Amino acid sequence: MKEIIKTIETLAVAAKPLQFLTDAGVEKEEGNSIIADIKEIMAADEHILALSAPQIGIDARIFCIKFKDVIKTFINPIITKKTDYKIRPETCISMPGKEILITRPEDITVVYYTDEFKYEENRLLEAAARLFDQQCQLLDGIIPSELGLVSDVEADGSLADCSEEEIKQLTDIYKQFIATKSAALQKQIKDNPDLEKEYNSLKFTEKVINGEANLIADGISPKAKAAAALSIKKMEQANKAANRSQFIKVANKSRKYKGGRNKK
Repeated sequence: MKEIIKTIETLAVAAKPLQFLTDAGVEKEEGNSIIADIKEIMAADEHILALSAPQIGIDARIFCIKFKDVIKTFINPIITKKTDYKIRPETCISMPGKEILITRPEDITVVYYTDEFKYEENRLLEAAARLFDQQCQLLDGIIPSELGLVSDVEADGSLADCSEEEIKQLTDIYKQFIATKSAALQKQIKDNPDLEKEYNSLKFTEKVINGEANLIADGISPKAKAAAALSIKKMEQANKAANRSQFIKVANKSRKYKGGRNKK
């Protein structure tokens, strides 16, 4: 069984879209192997609610989320709309013993491929939406600690046990943290262009907190956009192929009944 990566620097790299669709047909072996590895780990630990391929050392845009007793797979996932942002604490399996106070959407529209390699569009709410957003950011190399205020559970206690007044105070600190970190990163971007991804995510979070953000299709990385474009293109090709196949079946059946097929 593969081990879960807990080295943050290792996860700070955007994953590649899974190229399981080709002009020659569907190549599923690589995807199936990755999905099996993720599900094996999740099935062995009931506390793992979501897990991505990069978190087990695999460079692919795949993650799984546990819905009650069902583990659902999302391949090349894209969030096309985000609304209803809330600041809440969360955990991440790659950050054991930590809680992160972070802003996430609780109403999202998503597109992805299933573990049967079928294209789907869905709407997710509340906890499912937050998990999906967290996992999509992990695929983009964005760790929760980059966008949230991290608390050590053993030293500070669980954020879930905080009073409303304490959460309000922490939220004010969180807002200051976002603004301060954004300003610091802005000065560093000239020397390290890789920091621009984190800076843009922080500025977007700041806009959300201040009610200024356009919540539709914001913050999608170039690789995620490429994955979405490929998904849509291949879906259109698959639909055309299916329609052509159906047309051929109907045409052949028609010729057969007219005595025109296999006629000597």
